[in-house]
Amino acid sequence: MKKLGVPFLAAFCFFSVFSLSARAQDHFHFSGLLVSDYSYTVQSPGETDNGDNGFGYRRVYLTADYTISDNFSGRVRFEGADKATNTEGKPAPFIKDMYLKWSNALGAGHHISLGAQNPGKWILAEKTWGYRSLERTVMDRAKIASSRDMGILFSGLLTENGRTKYVFMVANNSGGKQETDKYKRIYGQLDFKANEAFNVSVGGDYYAFDGGSSVTANAFVGYTQDEYQVGVEGYFNPKTMDATDGEDTKMGASVFGFYTVKEGQRLVVRYDMMNRDQVGAKSQNAWAIIGYAVSPATGVEIIPNLIYDKNDFEDDPMIKGRLTVSAKF
Repeated sequence: MKKLGVPFLAAFCFFSVFSLSARAQDHFHFSGLLVSDYSYTVQSPGETDNGDNGFGYRRVYLTADYTISDNFSGRVRFEGADKATNTEGKPAPFIKDMYLKWSNALGAGHHISLGAQNPGKWILAEKTWGYRSLERTVMDRAKIASSRDMGILFSGLLTENGRTKYVFMVANNSGGKQETDKYKRIYGQLDFKANEAFNVSVGGDYYAFDGGSSVTANAFVGYTQDEYQVGVEGYFNPKTMDATDGEDTKMGASVFGFYTVKEGQRLVVRYDMMNRDQVGAKSQNAWAIIGYAVSPATGVEIIPNLIYDKNDFEDDPMIKGRLTVSAKF
């Protein structure tokens, strides 16, 4: 009999134990997400992958949000992703989120959470983009930071009207993995809701490493109406290398939005430009997507989409057509 992976067994035991208890159901909320595609490569650099096609999953979530008391809550989320597989190429679930939150720990509206969690760098941008099922936001794509880190996070409201929120985190800079060095990463983010339509977010982070240091500044502006949403996001990330007395600088910007054509149907568009200036080498990437999202039921979207991806050091772009299905449950 083939042995099951430890993460799978942990997930199975966790959800089985709590599903058996009627009392636990009052304290736990279970949810999930599935994102799957059929993709076809229309064109690729050097034509090496032209015609490649297939069905696949891109992301699977299984989440338990739990409430311990009025002030204590938390989350455990397991993820399976197409890039996280075992030696046989099969899904290898891993812990995505695992944290405990102490609400109002520092006074009304000021919270503390500890564990593997989102540092908050692009939460507002991702919410306005609205189509993580199609692609990550630009900072996530550029790997400026991980979407998860292990540490302690402070969050809350800076104004009584609730329009200004803050997130501050000290973490391992390990992407939620076990710590491997003495250094830490410091994150900070401010989200401001100017009115019912405009949202602004600014932030940054800093970390040192053997032989250098890195600092990031990022900003986002979003505009929301009933029929459409648009957003602009940008980042600047110089990384200093002590040995070469030089910098590895990354910068980029993203413009995106969707328009509701009619109920349950949206036109989705986005364009990203990313630059990297290393010592002795420069590169630029242009990326774009257009899609048409159809929602036949609440929580379900079927999205035919076309992706254009061009690096300036390659003669040809990557052009890929996909049929994406996203389901929340």
